[in-house]
Amino acid sequence: MSQAARTQTVIQRRRSFHRNTSPIAMNRVISVLFVLFLFVIGGGMAFLASWDMPVPSKTMEKVIPDERFPR
Repeated sequence: MSQAARTQTVIQRRRSFHRNTSPIAMNRVISVLFVLFLFVIGGGMAFLASWDMPVPSKTMEKVIPDERFPR
């Protein structure tokens, strides 16, 4: 297959894609993806708001020298 034939095939594929997709269909796909994105963000926020994260149970003791406190 020559370079010109390959180029012509690619052009035909692109044209058929644009012919088969209308702006209304593309708007619908974009709208569905946007709504899905909003549901994912909203679900993540609800999960973080309701998640009962466990408190660290390790106790820490640290000696602070007296020189760090003003008298």
